Amino acid sequence: MNIDELIKKVEDKESDLEELRERWNRRAAGFPALPDEKQENSFAFLEEFMSLQDIQLLDVGCGPGRYLLLALEAGVKKAVGVEIAEKMLQKAEQTLTAASWQPANYELIRSSWEEIDLTERGWVRQFDLVMALKTPALNSVANVEKMLAASRHAFFFANHLQRIEPLFQQLYAKVHGYEKAFGNEHAHLLAELLEAWGYKPATHIFEISEVRDEPIGDLLIRYGDWIFKDFPTTEEKDWLSKELLELSSDGETIRHTATTTEALTFVDVRGVDPASL
Repeated sequence: MNIDELIKKVEDKESDLEELRERWNRRAAGFPALPDEKQENSFAFLEEFMSLQDIQLLDVGCGPGRYLLLALEAGVKKAVGVEIAEKMLQKAEQTLTAASWQPANYELIRSSWEEIDLTERGWVRQFDLVMALKTPALNSVANVEKMLAASRHAFFFANHLQRIEPLFQQLYAKVHGYEKAFGNEHAHLLAELLEAWGYKPATHIFEISEVRDEPIGDLLIRYGDWIFKDFPTTEEKDWLSKELLELSSDGETIRHTATTTEALTFVDVRGVDPASL
């Protein structure tokens, strides 16, 4: 596959920014903390390649701030988070202040990555590490180029490869007549594109299986977005709420399983000029 074909396949997933902002604002209140095992896998892999002590870090699509917190705990000198949804940023602020981190240690910026001007902010080659973990910002080649241009040492990103969630697939099949497959070759495509550009990405693939007791309210938001086109109507929400209540043993939560295969990729950006891409 040549570079033009790779670029086209990557950008087939490009997202609408206003729809994303609204979706993540809705999901912020019930956004679950990532399982500790998943966090440990991510940072253990990252620290095989570089020390986080006293570095400057940029987290693109920082969400509720859990990875910013882990980065600061690992010794990062200054952590900057960019997030499209203001309600996610509010959670990030709460997460960091609750852990007694001060504004001198972090900065939170409400913006899409597309709206960030590196030159205007003085961010060209500004950060030792730029990370983008399971964010739609990875769905644009221009965005990835900008992440590379912001880093003076490394770029670290993560993507889902496969997700098996029987509860969701059961409900999806009731609406559409077939089970939706959760498959995503995006991480592999990005790694191939980076190789074509002259980088040497290192990728680690791992699987996490978990049992969740998830609030019905959170499932309504998450599954509503996944099952129905655009945002669910009142009738669709009512149907989904009824289905979930019938599956609940306490009227508040549902116990279900999820198995996720993820890919972590580390890229040393030194030696390749992003302006030449």
